[in-house]
Amino acid sequence: MRSDYSEQQSAFQFKGGNLTITTLELLTPDCAQIEQELSRQTQKAPAFFCQTPVLLSFEQLEEMSVALEMIVDVCKRNGLIPIAVRCSQDLIKKSAWALGLGWFPPLTEHRLKEVKKTSCPQRLPTRFVKGTVRSGQQIYASCADLVVIGSVNEGAEVIADGNVQVWGVLRGRAIAGAQGDVEARVICRKFSAELVSVAGVFQVFDTCEFPIARDLPVEVRLANDRLVLI
Repeated sequence: MRSDYSEQQSAFQFKGGNLTITTLELLTPDCAQIEQELSRQTQKAPAFFCQTPVLLSFEQLEEMSVALEMIVDVCKRNGLIPIAVRCSQDLIKKSAWALGLGWFPPLTEHRLKEVKKTSCPQRLPTRFVKGTVRSGQQIYASCADLVVIGSVNEGAEVIADGNVQVWGVLRGRAIAGAQGDVEARVICRKFSAELVSVAGVFQVFDTCEFPIARDLPVEVRLANDRLVLI
């Protein structure tokens, strides 16, 4: 006997949500240069460049002719998985569709200002985590600051929509201002991070790039859309 479709269990459902997606903002269409720099970054933080989804942004490029397929291949060879593009160029948009990628419209100045504001309706109480955050763990403080009373190991990730404070050694990845708060900070007792990010601007680190005074507290913040370590 055939049952009515309304009585059958649904095969799927759509759900909205806030996901932190890394944006690769391209400043050149030169595939060789892109691959060279990606290769250097991969050597610094191989754990980050492992099946990481990225949004390819072409907003800084005026060139209409971009070898999108080659850029996508370059990304995949270095562990990144392009999922969509952000651009105004119709040719790039059509290429994205042909490659099975999504498309986002470019950000207007008004939208840029909105994005740079935290989207949390109100700041929630600080989330405290006691003990070491171990490799493979991810701790997220939604609409709140995150304080780790301990260390963050390699391969671990701590994320907050507000500030991130690590009272021990930061060896893994720390992401502050995950929803766009440009006033957010990453603060730690000792700095040996694989990656830090504030409001979507991130930097991977090699040992030679660590602060000289590694045994002193370090603050990471945004200044003129660039990360600075104090």
